[in-house]
Amino acid sequence: MTAPAIEHTMRRQTEAAKALLVDLRNQGADDDAELVADTIEGETSLFEAVAEGVNELDECDIQEAGLKAKIAELEGRLKSVGNRKDRIRALIEQAMLTTDQLSMKLPTATLSLTKRAAALIVTDEADIPAKYWVEQPRPAPKLDKKALTADLREAKAAIPGATLDNGSFSLTVRRK
Repeated sequence: MTAPAIEHTMRRQTEAAKALLVDLRNQGADDDAELVADTIEGETSLFEAVAEGVNELDECDIQEAGLKAKIAELEGRLKSVGNRKDRIRALIEQAMLTTDQLSMKLPTATLSLTKRAAALIVTDEADIPAKYWVEQPRPAPKLDKKALTADLREAKAAIPGATLDNGSFSLTVRRK
């Protein structure tokens, strides 16, 4: 039986059992739980419909477990594809840098390398001067990375606890 058919049957049988229960109440026989259960079982197909519902629950559990396993497998494949893409981009960047090619025109794409600004590297937060720490509403102060980075770029002298990296290149691929 399909899920919609099970739902329809269960609703129909529940309504039939409800009507039967009303009749038993009107006759004053609703206080005998065993009689009510036996009457509902004998006069309706509610128990069979509920059994089909339980079977459908089992089927849903099986499908859910299978789908979760498939999703986990696909997530692993997605991560693998992303890693492969990153490796290939890095190899293209390396090839272009090694051959001093800041741009390259291909039949299907134009590649260009852009120099990125040096980024902040915090080597030891405890050594960073107090003027780079901003008070927060919560107890711990927050490092003002923008101000620290700007001062490192402008300063001739080093700032304790922080430095800048050498900068990097960014590959842009424009498809035709």
